[in-house]
Amino acid sequence: MLSRVPLYFRTIRRMRSGMVISRLRGQRRLPERTFAGDHNLCMPRMAIRELDLDSSYLARFDADALLDGKFLLINDRCKVNLETWSVPEASHLWNFNLHYFEWGVALAAFWRETGDERYLDCFKRLASSWIGSCSYPEGDAWHPYTISLRLVNWLVAIDLFSGEIQNDAEIFAIMRESMYRQYRHLLANQETHLRANHWWENLKTLAIMSAAFGEHGVHVKVMRLLAGQLDEQILPDGVHFERSLMYHKLVLEGMLRVYVASDQLGFELPSNFMPKAKSMLDAMASLERGMGKTPFFNDAADGVAKGCGPLAASCARLLDMDVDDSKTEFPNAGYYKLYNGDVAVMFDAGEAGPSYMLGHAHCDCLSFELSYRGKPIFVNSGTYAYQSDLRSYFRSTAAHNTCMVDGEEQLECWGEHRVGRGYRCVELVECSNHSICACLTLASGMQIVRTLTISDASVRIIDDSPGHPHAFLRATLMARSTSHVHLTVLVGERVQREAFYSPVFGVIEPRLSDAWVGRGHLEAILKVRDPS
Repeated sequence: MLSRVPLYFRTIRRMRSGMVISRLRGQRRLPERTFAGDHNLCMPRMAIRELDLDSSYLARFDADALLDGKFLLINDRCKVNLETWSVPEASHLWNFNLHYFEWGVALAAFWRETGDERYLDCFKRLASSWIGSCSYPEGDAWHPYTISLRLVNWLVAIDLFSGEIQNDAEIFAIMRESMYRQYRHLLANQETHLRANHWWENLKTLAIMSAAFGEHGVHVKVMRLLAGQLDEQILPDGVHFERSLMYHKLVLEGMLRVYVASDQLGFELPSNFMPKAKSMLDAMASLERGMGKTPFFNDAADGVAKGCGPLAASCARLLDMDVDDSKTEFPNAGYYKLYNGDVAVMFDAGEAGPSYMLGHAHCDCLSFELSYRGKPIFVNSGTYAYQSDLRSYFRSTAAHNTCMVDGEEQLECWGEHRVGRGYRCVELVECSNHSICACLTLASGMQIVRTLTISDASVRIIDDSPGHPHAFLRATLMARSTSHVHLTVLVGERVQREAFYSPVFGVIEPRLSDAWVGRGHLEAILKVRDPS
């Protein structure tokens, strides 16, 4: 235990003092008098058809299996004991997803499409069971993050059921009472010890629910905090400050939900709301342009956030925003795009995230992803799971298309979401339409300079360790399909090793990754073959 004290110190040192105090305070249980009385709920119509009725989104769930109490969540199917509302053998993240009630939106969407009353009855039965079984304030059911997602999903599902829930006076009464209890518990237990996307989700839901319950004083305070977090979390270049395109899209969806609620409930949005939404929209579209998937930098996967296309379509209809996907430089986030004909490259030359919250950070600085004609060719390894023996691998330098010097990790990643020591700085040296060069200084003081140049369907990579000609360099390359690439190592020795690739949460694909190793200087050319 004593050997880990320096690790804890290096991690806590990153945190803001308010985060430490909030962590020490722990969860507050509210007295029953807080929830007493009748609470009028003005039900906003929260569904967004481009998002909630999108066929690719609904394909993530198995509505028919839900009729039998079986839940398909993050690509894992489990039978749930509805007396406990938990699956001990499943991961913590899986159980969190169970309590999000996102599957309830799928039930409502399938009812809307088919008119099959079984989906409506199933939603009522499961909602009633959850309310009756999940005692306040115990377990994952009452975690502030699950509350934040569940309350909005309940509003969306109720909207999609087109009045059927409100017409059932008994079920609507217990849901309304439960929603007020959840809202007030969330208000008292905001995740200021984590901040970042967790606190954003808290504030988004509190903004909606305080307006829906007509609590004006609470609403004013929440909106002031939300405006401040928009300034803090959305960088001037439009990228979410955790540098994960998955969480970027989740936050953008949350902004759309707040906009819909403001339109329905008549509250005013902060002055920075629309400019921040536009910058996020353009950043998302530009960074995903030509990539064919969510780029895997930091914790990211497909199948969690809504897709880029549906989000852009929602912004167009609701916010009257035309998307600009032509941006190539995001200096605040440190992301850059290169194009040459059919080739699109995304390159990371930035910080891992906000220094005080690196829970979703990976060792992916100077890494890149490349797609050809919209099909991913070179990819970072992904995320796979938050609770897994492989968590440390997927966050490691070797799991990304970057370079390691003398075996030193870029970040001291530990636990599920912790980082101790990290690299000192990263600087952009040069950037043009087809070439980029950046310098990374590690915690030890060792440096890596990487230059990447694209020409037609080939990529030239040069790695140097300035002033250290005998430093041992290892560059890693993960190809989604080796049949579409040809690697020529010009300087260095080519090796292969076992690796893993995870395109979506819960799915893992063992494979071999290429690497080339040498002293002080490496050079290689990657040639892409037409994958069609």
